[in-house]
Amino acid sequence: MAQEKAWEEYFYEIYAMEEIDETSIEDDYEHLCELESSPLNINTLNPEDLYLFPGINRDQIDDIIKYRDRYGEFRTIEELALIESIDRPLRLFLCNFIIAEPTIKAKWYSRPTLDSIMRKGHGELMANTNIPLYNREGDKNGYLGYKYKYNIKLTGKFSDNIKYGFCSSQDAGEPLFANKNKWGTDYYSYYIKVNNIGRLKTFVLGQYKIKFGMGLIQNNCFGYGKQIMLSSMNNYDATITAHASRSDGGHFTGFANTLDLGKKGSINKWTLTSFWSYRKKDATLNKDGSISTIITNGYHRTPTEMEKKNNSSSLATGAHINYKRNGLYIGASMVYDWFDRPLYPNYKNNPNSYRTYYAKGYDFWNASLNYGYISGKLSFSGETATGSCNSIATINSVEAKVSKDITINAVQRFYSYKYYGINAKAFNDGGYTQNESGIYAGITWIATKRITVKAYSDLSYFPWIKYYTSGSSYSFDNNLSLKYNKDKWTVQTKYRFRIRQRNNSDKTSIINRYSNKLRISVQRATEKVSTSTIIDLSRLTYTGYSSQGYSISQNFSIQAHKNATFYAFASYFQTDDSETSIYLNERNISGSYSSPSFYGKGIRISSIVKSSLTPKVIVNFKVALTKYFNRNAISSGLRMIKHSYQTDVDLSVKYKF
Repeated sequence: MAQEKAWEEYFYEIYAMEEIDETSIEDDYEHLCELESSPLNINTLNPEDLYLFPGINRDQIDDIIKYRDRYGEFRTIEELALIESIDRPLRLFLCNFIIAEPTIKAKWYSRPTLDSIMRKGHGELMANTNIPLYNREGDKNGYLGYKYKYNIKLTGKFSDNIKYGFCSSQDAGEPLFANKNKWGTDYYSYYIKVNNIGRLKTFVLGQYKIKFGMGLIQNNCFGYGKQIMLSSMNNYDATITAHASRSDGGHFTGFANTLDLGKKGSINKWTLTSFWSYRKKDATLNKDGSISTIITNGYHRTPTEMEKKNNSSSLATGAHINYKRNGLYIGASMVYDWFDRPLYPNYKNNPNSYRTYYAKGYDFWNASLNYGYISGKLSFSGETATGSCNSIATINSVEAKVSKDITINAVQRFYSYKYYGINAKAFNDGGYTQNESGIYAGITWIATKRITVKAYSDLSYFPWIKYYTSGSSYSFDNNLSLKYNKDKWTVQTKYRFRIRQRNNSDKTSIINRYSNKLRISVQRATEKVSTSTIIDLSRLTYTGYSSQGYSISQNFSIQAHKNATFYAFASYFQTDDSETSIYLNERNISGSYSSPSFYGKGIRISSIVKSSLTPKVIVNFKVALTKYFNRNAISSGLRMIKHSYQTDVDLSVKYKF
């Protein structure tokens, strides 16, 4: 429990001030929750496994593997403290998901027996519920179900070779055993995953996510911000992650596998990854029954939302072959996507719409080559793609270790405004792998053993119309962070300055919008007590407009008893309007993600009690209160609460077996 204090706060700090879809962050959070219940063995994991952890870079991954190769197996996970590039916060973060167990020495052709697999099996069953102590407008008239939110999740493994997961989820307002939810809750997800058995590196049956190359044609694994996505660029092989979370968007249903085709002991490494998926999807339809928009939020609370549930189907399949020799690698990928209804996002055929060059039709294909070289001093990677769009996209990155303490990196990308990939997600600033050219330059400087400085600048150009712009536009993004570690103290400062272009209020011209964000955090963690103080400042200006906001937050936790931990959080926030909303790093109960944003003037208070009733049963109880001082109602429409405060109760029960 002392180790667990670190990982949530570290996780939220990684994503601080990153503009990322909250659903993507929730997927990353739930993936870490699964790893927490079924941690990886550091003595058997591959470098590709470490790329799944946000916040760890290629140098740190290399240092872990080199340490293991030089000194043999880790006897305890605390040996990570002997690796200079792994600081204390990162070590405490990784300790929640990695264990050190001795490997069994056997002949290379031996296979684990069913008995040995079953004897190492364990898992956990978790139930979460949210109880709002208030009524929304939709709870009285509008929503199809009750106002409570809940989910049940089962995860486990039989050794490191076989893992499984199952999740049943219900959002507030969704009907139970009614309407289209005749099988009970609104959403189910499940998988069985097999690892490292013979030539089979990975096999997943059920729901999963997959990434090829740098994401130009296929990536629904990673939704990280710029800094985090950079660390996964040198992950040359395909990545497959199982999916058993509450998120209904962005995953496949079917099977995926990776085979090791290389000759044992050879320096030539070959892998082949393939996948097949068929699943139902929600969509907004045009009058002729074609698809206007694919919906990924998973909400089915109203008759309109329920009508869109599973009203379309999609098939996806693809393959990736990769060759590696020492540090050099090259891969080829191809994917095919098909829909049972045609995509027609620009239904009115407006030639000046931002949707003019979106994917249109029943079926689509994409193909790409990814390539690169990884070494201690200089590494580069890239991918170039095309497809049925008859256009191209390319991304190329280089990383140079100028000295022991200084690393610089650069990323160039060109995504034609005519290019599209149904499941493409590569490094970008505009939110899509389309209609963008840009150059990114960053530096990491380990000034001393305790001080790390990171900075980057990213200039992007969008030649075609975007949602908020009626012509060509650009953005300029700059970030500077300083981190200081000493013993149990961590002090961090992040500053982000952005210029983005948007239409003016009457849409007669495009103007610059200047955004400034500053975060200062001070943390102290011991084995029993941890505290963190966070100050957030936000300011947005453009022609004839100025808005600003700030918040002061305090986190506190104490292990009051060997079987009980108490958490408390308090924040005061004040912003001029929603343009300068503040995101708060608030602790959540186990297995439940939330990153609330607030604007206006008010306070947010919450407390959590976590108790191990027995070695196998853990209970979390949370109460949270939000009080506004400048309004008499919260939110709008069906979500409106007709008073200035809201109180939520969250409860989770975890059973380990």
